[in-house]
Amino acid sequence: MELSVILPCFNGAATLAVQLEALTRQHWPGGWEVIVVDNGSTDHSMAIVEQYRDRLPHLRIEPAHKPGTPRLGVPHSYNTGIQVARGEAFVFCEADDEVAEGWLEAMGRALESHEFVLARLDHFKLNPPSLHPLEGNGFQADGLYHHPEPPHYFSGSAAGFGLRRSLYEAIGPLSIDFPIAHDDEYCGRAQAAGYSLHFEPAALVHYRERSTLGDRYRQGRGWGRDTTLMHMARGWTPARHPVSRQLLWMARCLPEGAGALVASGLRRPTGQRRLADWVWNFGWSVGKLQALAKANTAALQKKGEGARSGPHESSGLHQSP
Repeated sequence: MELSVILPCFNGAATLAVQLEALTRQHWPGGWEVIVVDNGSTDHSMAIVEQYRDRLPHLRIEPAHKPGTPRLGVPHSYNTGIQVARGEAFVFCEADDEVAEGWLEAMGRALESHEFVLARLDHFKLNPPSLHPLEGNGFQADGLYHHPEPPHYFSGSAAGFGLRRSLYEAIGPLSIDFPIAHDDEYCGRAQAAGYSLHFEPAALVHYRERSTLGDRYRQGRGWGRDTTLMHMARGWTPARHPVSRQLLWMARCLPEGAGALVASGLRRPTGQRRLADWVWNFGWSVGKLQALAKANTAALQKKGEGARSGPHESSGLHQSP
C-alpha cells in the first residue's frame, strides 16, 4: 500500500523544519510521498521545504491559495493535497507538530486493516510545563474523545488522521464550512456512514499547543463557534433563550478565571496551567455565544419575513362574500 503524507502549511517557518526532520526519519516499505500544501505563505516556509528535496521521497509543493481570493483554511489544504496524491491511503501531519519515530510505519500497518486510523497525541515534549494538561495526559493521549451528547460518536484530531482513499471517495472531502472543527465533523460523518475509527497507540504525534493566551483564546473561540454550528446543522435545537442562557453561564465562569489569574500571578504550581486552560474554555464559550446569536438573528429575521408575507399571501382567502 503506497502512502501519501499530506502536510498543510501557512507561515510555518518557526516550526516547520522540526516536522520535516522528523519525516526524514520515517520508513514505509510500500512506498510513500510527501505533499506540502502551501496555503499562501508569506514567510520563508517554502524555502525551508526546498532544502528537503533530496531527503524526503517524491517531495512536492502544491499551492492551495490563489492570490486575491479568500484563504479557505486547513481542510481546504488537506483536500487540495489529496486531489494530487497518488497513494492508496493518506496520512495527515501538521507544520507545528513532530511525528515520533516509527509513526509512519505504525499508521501504514494500521491502514492495512482499518479504513480510518487516528494516532496517539503527546502534549508534553513540545510544550512548556505551563501548557501541560491539568489532568491526565491530555486529549487523544489514551484514546479517542467520546461525545457525551447524542449521537455519542468518537472523535479525534486531524493532526493524527490516516484515511484510505476508498473511505475519502465514499464520504467526500473535509468540510470547509467548519474550518476549525473539520476533523470532528469528518469523524462524525464517517461513523454516520457506517465506518469505525481505529485508535493506533503505536503511532505517536508530539502535538504543539497554542502558546500565547491570545492564540489559545482564538482557537477556543473557533472551536466553540464551529461545534455549535455543526450541532445545529445536525438538527440540535437549543433551549429557549439560548443567548441569555449562554451569557449567564459565561458570567458564572468569571470568578474561576479571576482565581486562575491570581494563581498564575503568584506563580503557584498549577496557576499558569489553570489560566491557559480557562482562557481556551472561555474562548470556546464566546464562540458558542457568537454561533447562537447568529442563529437567533437568522430565526428572528425569518419569522419577521413570514409575518410580513403572511397577510399578503392570504389576503384573498378571508374576503366577505
